[in-house]
Amino acid sequence: MLKQLIVISLILLLLTACGNAKPTPTPAATAVLHTATPAQPTDTPTPEPTNTPRRPTLSVSDQPLNNDGLLVIDNVTVLEPAWVVIHAEHDGQVGEVLGQTAVTSGTNSAVEVVIEPLQATDTLTAMIHHNAGSKDSFDFPGEDDPLLENGSTVAQSFAINRQMQLPEIQASDQDVLEDGLIAIDNVRSPGPGWVVVYTQEADAIGTILGFTSVQAGTSENIVVPIPWREATPHLYIMLHADTGREQHFDFPEEDLPVLAIGEPVAAEIEATFPPQAVIFDQPVINNQIVVERVVSNGPGWVAVYADDGGSPGIIIGSAPLDNGLNEFVPVKLSSNQITEELFVFLHIDKEPGDKFDFIGGDFQVVYQGRIAHPFSFNTNPGNYLITEDQALQEVDGETAVTLPYAITDSSAWVVIYTNDDGELGDIIGQTWLAPGINRDVTVTIDSETITDSLFAVLHWDAGTTKDFEPLGSDVPFQRNRRIIQSPFAVTSE
Repeated sequence: MLKQLIVISLILLLLTACGNAKPTPTPAATAVLHTATPAQPTDTPTPEPTNTPRRPTLSVSDQPLNNDGLLVIDNVTVLEPAWVVIHAEHDGQVGEVLGQTAVTSGTNSAVEVVIEPLQATDTLTAMIHHNAGSKDSFDFPGEDDPLLENGSTVAQSFAINRQMQLPEIQASDQDVLEDGLIAIDNVRSPGPGWVVVYTQEADAIGTILGFTSVQAGTSENIVVPIPWREATPHLYIMLHADTGREQHFDFPEEDLPVLAIGEPVAAEIEATFPPQAVIFDQPVINNQIVVERVVSNGPGWVAVYADDGGSPGIIIGSAPLDNGLNEFVPVKLSSNQITEELFVFLHIDKEPGDKFDFIGGDFQVVYQGRIAHPFSFNTNPGNYLITEDQALQEVDGETAVTLPYAITDSSAWVVIYTNDDGELGDIIGQTWLAPGINRDVTVTIDSETITDSLFAVLHWDAGTTKDFEPLGSDVPFQRNRRIIQSPFAVTSE
């Protein structure tokens, strides 16, 4: 019992002590940062920065084109000085150069290039070219060739929208009267110019027939006089610039054709003319004569009439004509009906393809309500020459002159003489002639002894045929005891 009391007393004392004691604070947890000791760096070289290489580029937008010819390229980047070049474009292929502007290395924005606006095609190509030659001179073709990137040009096509009117000529098919006036409806010219009428030769533009001047702007109801007997049924009317002497047509040295979009400004018309034929006085060779030139308004006939007291008599020969221009038309004649003077009429061909049938409807051509006048010629003209002043030519490496016509009634020679103070000098060349009409006769001559003017003389071929014997029987032709000769000048052009 006593032992239990002692134990209880001790427990009570212990509890009393705990209740009066101050609590010992528990320290707050502290975060400990564990760091690794960094390793000491090893010295290594820092690499040099490198730029990403640029490529040449070009960009351009579709844009309007005005009379000033100004175009703008949006951006051009090049690595060295270069040229931005505008090319025409034909059927998707890069064409001729129209303009260019130099650019510096780097990026160039809003680059202006001026071109000739009339030469611009509907689609153009902007292209970068080298500037490897003279820095201020575009040397192409040559050193300033197109720049290539990976084997291809740096270029872009773009379209233009024209804000201007192109030059033009408007003319209509027409009947040309004996005054030879060609009427042109209107002409729009970018500056002072010329309206020029050309013949057609071999389906292409031929020789000039006539011209008249026009002012800048639009001109209406223009008239061009032409020698209508030399005209062709198909005519070309072309606009030329007046860049030479004022009011002097200086083509071909100056006053060249005006081009628009790379083509001449021109119109084509069909013209009908009064009945016409060109026929020379000529001998009848093998019962045949030749009509030099005749224009037929539709299929027709040329008919030769014998002389009956100064008027056309019976028909002794005929030949068919195509519509339009006919040249060197041979006509076979009835040998027992040939008179010294003959007449030529033009006839219609009522039934093309048939034989000539005057009674059946192939009547004479009527012009302005009456039968057109006949053309007459002489079949006993003697022998004669037609010459013209000319520049010397080179034919097969030799010096030569050309005679437009030599007409003889037998085989002959045309001989070229120097001029010895107005008299026949030395013989410097000759060519053999067949009987009849000889055209564009070329004679090679000795170039060492040429004088400022020369004589063409007809000689007989009376000895061995085609063997010229001037000291023998091949003497000059004479008429009324005078040598048949024709002088002409040798010009520098």
